Amino acid sequence: VTYQTESFLDKNRDYVVVEHHNLMSSSKCTFIAGLFPSLPEESSKSSYKFSSVATKFK
Repeated sequence: VTYQTESFLDKNRDYVVVEHHNLMSSSKCTFIAGLFPSLPEESSKSSYKFSSVATKFK
């Protein structure tokens, strides 16, 4: 199978909901938890940096 990755990051800008991020970062599976490091406490404020699924692949 051959995959085309051109524009992958541009096409996959779905954001990660803070609650989902917190759930994944608390996973007992170290691989999954490592993909979602804990967010700073101020992340619930408007200064929160946009996080998308695609940013995990940068």
